Amino acid sequence: MQDMENGDGKDATAPSPAVEYWTLGLTCVAIVATGYLIAGLLHEREPELTTAPLTPTTSEPPEPAEYSYVTPPVTFPVQIPGCDVVEPPQPGQSFSMTTFGTPEYDNPSYPWFSGPKAVAMTQALRAALPAGVEIAFAPVDRSLVFQPIVGDPTEDKEFGGWTDALATLLRGDLSGLLSVNVRESTMPIPPCVAGSLDERRRFPDGTIVDTDDTWSETNGVRTLLRSAIAYLPDGSVVYAYATDEAGDENGPTGTVPLTIDDLVALVTVPGLRVTAPVPPGTPNPPESCDIWAESSPAIDQAQARRWDAVLARIPLDGLTLDTPLGALLPESRGGACQVVRITTPGRQSRLSVAISIGQPLPPEISSNDGATSRRLPDGTVVETRESQSTVMEPSPSTHTTRTVTVTRPSGIRIQVTSGDGPAEPLPFELLEAIASNPGLEVSR
Repeated sequence: MQDMENGDGKDATAPSPAVEYWTLGLTCVAIVATGYLIAGLLHEREPELTTAPLTPTTSEPPEPAEYSYVTPPVTFPVQIPGCDVVEPPQPGQSFSMTTFGTPEYDNPSYPWFSGPKAVAMTQALRAALPAGVEIAFAPVDRSLVFQPIVGDPTEDKEFGGWTDALATLLRGDLSGLLSVNVRESTMPIPPCVAGSLDERRRFPDGTIVDTDDTWSETNGVRTLLRSAIAYLPDGSVVYAYATDEAGDENGPTGTVPLTIDDLVALVTVPGLRVTAPVPPGTPNPPESCDIWAESSPAIDQAQARRWDAVLARIPLDGLTLDTPLGALLPESRGGACQVVRITTPGRQSRLSVAISIGQPLPPEISSNDGATSRRLPDGTVVETRESQSTVMEPSPSTHTTRTVTVTRPSGIRIQVTSGDGPAEPLPFELLEAIASNPGLEVSR
């Protein structure tokens, strides 16, 4: 993969820089929350057999299909609009980078970025989407929300330090992936290199935007890719690409939902610049959440919105939330959930609501490691659990977490959890009132 700033090109057998940027954003960085990277599995030979092996009776497996990856051929010499000089394509290069630790928004290595900054950038990006474009119903990290910056800039000054936002976009009958990443750079603007761009646009304020409309074929399947990368006067580098692949089983559609001009408009949005101010009172980004179930059938957006209306009406007297209840998003294993923060002084904690369907009724228990359950006359099982943990930083403290799980005979399960802080979590009575709300049932 090429350096995103040195402008290295591609030859006929190597991926284009646009594709390389795409690969950079999707596959070159491994973020491992536990701090371990599994780079591969070592295979140890077994001891020699002392008896003759049995003759296999099954036929030999077919030979695996040969892998092929094809990109457009590069013509040189060539004239590129906006480029006074065009350099020849360079041999392909590659790199790898591994980051350890749990990603957090307040990374001291990048003082320009924070949780509220990510929200301000997210709002600016969403507001700049063309009319008629919708973000597909998806988990937080695939809802065009800018994610934490990971790593230390001293480790890799050229490739590290970006925040990215990813989503599947819907535009009429079209769908496709959009990825936008933003970083701060002190590197010079790269030269024009044959095969790396179709056009260089120059703006009155000194902004330069390189665009590319290309494709790649993997094992004969063609994917379309359009990209734009902006080099802004304040040192911001904003890169966006869109494809005709929505990330589902349907594969490429043959039509990208965004035009090159759409992408140029996105990468030049003022609110995406690293120096753009954050409006006072901007909240932190929504948190990802988990569904504590083996699996759950997917919940569509219409059903989630009906539950949102129910959650928004539940009274939470005396509590102040950073975000109102009633914004459920799907979870990767099925179901839907939301996390909010209680900001009431002295009661700061995390409140989560997770809903899954197709769940079996659990057995009734009297007491087990802080958990109890009871069965209601209609067959509903209500489980309560309280657990404690000791946190050593910034100073030793005990955190208490309370959970109420309501599983109904219909198979719907609502789990409400409060805690994750030194403050007293919400009482079981309130958690059960939320989880037992009769409106949280599957509508037919």
